[in-house]
Amino acid sequence: MCSIFGYISSKSVNPDIFQRYLTHRGPDGHGIFKDDKTDLILGHGRLSIIDLSNSADQPMIDDDGNLILVFNGEIYNYLEIKADLSKRGHTFRTHSDTEVLLKAYKEFGKNCLTMLRGMFAFAIYDKQQETLFLARDRFGIKPLFYSFYQNQFVFASEVTPIVESGLIPKTISQQALDQFFLYGSVSQPNTIYSNISALMPASFLEVNVNNLKHTVTTYYSFVEESHKLCYSSLSYQEAIEIIRSKLEEATRYHLVADVEVGAFLSGGVDSTAVVALMSKYTETPIKTFSVGFAGATEVADETTLARQSATLLGCNHTDIIVGESEIQNLFEGFIGSLDQPSVDGFNTYIVSKAAAKSVKVVLSGLGGDEIFGGYEHFKLIQESSAKTPNILEQVLQKIHQLRPNKYTSHVSLYGQTPSEAIIQQRTLLPYAVRKGLLRKPIAGNSITDHDDLNALQQISKSEINNYLLNTLLRDSDVMSMAHSIECRPILLDHVLVEAAFAMPSNFKIRNGVKKSIFIDAVKDIVPAQVYQRKKTGFEMPLTTWLNKSLTSLTKDALESSAAKSIFSKNYIHESKTLAGQHRLKRHFWQSLVLLCWLNRSKATLP
Repeated sequence: MCSIFGYISSKSVNPDIFQRYLTHRGPDGHGIFKDDKTDLILGHGRLSIIDLSNSADQPMIDDDGNLILVFNGEIYNYLEIKADLSKRGHTFRTHSDTEVLLKAYKEFGKNCLTMLRGMFAFAIYDKQQETLFLARDRFGIKPLFYSFYQNQFVFASEVTPIVESGLIPKTISQQALDQFFLYGSVSQPNTIYSNISALMPASFLEVNVNNLKHTVTTYYSFVEESHKLCYSSLSYQEAIEIIRSKLEEATRYHLVADVEVGAFLSGGVDSTAVVALMSKYTETPIKTFSVGFAGATEVADETTLARQSATLLGCNHTDIIVGESEIQNLFEGFIGSLDQPSVDGFNTYIVSKAAAKSVKVVLSGLGGDEIFGGYEHFKLIQESSAKTPNILEQVLQKIHQLRPNKYTSHVSLYGQTPSEAIIQQRTLLPYAVRKGLLRKPIAGNSITDHDDLNALQQISKSEINNYLLNTLLRDSDVMSMAHSIECRPILLDHVLVEAAFAMPSNFKIRNGVKKSIFIDAVKDIVPAQVYQRKKTGFEMPLTTWLNKSLTSLTKDALESSAAKSIFSKNYIHESKTLAGQHRLKRHFWQSLVLLCWLNRSKATLP
């Protein structure tokens, strides 16, 4: 796990700028490659996980000096690929997955991507062909940002070093700003900055280093791969056995490391199942970490259940209990670690900060709800999209458009396609949008329904490609790497995802039980009180914080020039009044995060 960056520019730029803004991602070593002929620079910051020796440092150059690689991520099946390459005559001087990736590309070219099982973002410079090849993993677990601006090319693991280098203007994108207000994060391939894009998951970018001509190609689709699996005639028990087998296999792969591997543990079934599976393949107690909040009465406390599970599974458990007096400092650290604004990730920032004192790698249960149908709206949308609204229900739908509320939200989904419905479910701040308290937002993501997908699959696909990618994975990466922690979302092993996506819908929501096939696949190793509890989701006491420990930051933020540029006078006045009365609502968290981030970034608003 590391940071990578590179650029082709005639401007004089010190690569130390990139290293400085990325050092948290790779504090164990730094390296630079420079090609004077093409003005190309490649840089790397290393977090040592596999082959801890200096021989595995990057940039890594192949034996004949033609290929140069910078790589961020882990290839879990690198030993299998290495064995195949050895049979083909390749020799190795390190024990790293980096060298395996370099020689796999040398042997197979871009086709090597289909062989990789892991999470990755990398760039390979081919001197002979004078091309730069950049690729990102199948689900976008690892980030990769790039820009073609004024006859120059630049890429990096985060957007901050790109704008701080001076190669790209630090200008906020209006479209990205609108997306943030709609969804709480920026939708890829957009970034918060104009002129900078995210390379999409399962894609590679080829660049001619002389004229910067380039193409982007998609190399994988989990939907298409799942179609190759013939699971429609399976019995439920056969399906359970397949999912369990894939889970066991994914666990063995995700434990590959030359350092200790811990885990984030909540009171939910996903993370508990991950820890239970890990326990089967580790000899020493697993270090697990949970976060809770002292005196937080507005949200459920998961630390008690997590601690009980950890005890039953024989783990070395740590509770991180955050008090009110700590929130402001933690929040400021959180904002300082965000390279793009997001309403999510504060809890990951907190738990990663604590875990970093003990481990360098953690596994998480991220993605389980998206691939197995765990959210309540999977069931709700599946049922509602099949209904045609009657006249009364059409009136209620009109009322919901004008004044959204919990009483009309269900009927508002009647007759919508699953993709339309999921966008409605994921849209935030209807009050501010409806009252015109911020600039008019864009219509939202453009999502095409697939005729060959059932309703549950459409919802799952949308969640994977949007909420999971743009919010959960983005924040998990940035917040864990802020503390030099490698977070591995084991449930996004692509072989497991394909199997889960191909399963019949009535295996995922069975007899009213959401995520049924997953629960039944792990219930022999997960405590009953975990899988039998009602899903609550992890929540933080945002309302309490806004009206106590973060009140001074809120008042300062509302006085900022950014606030006056983005919000109407009415919204600012209303928020100041509520802040003074300590009556701010939970949704103001989104505005606070954005304003504090903008004030710190010093970016130019559109």
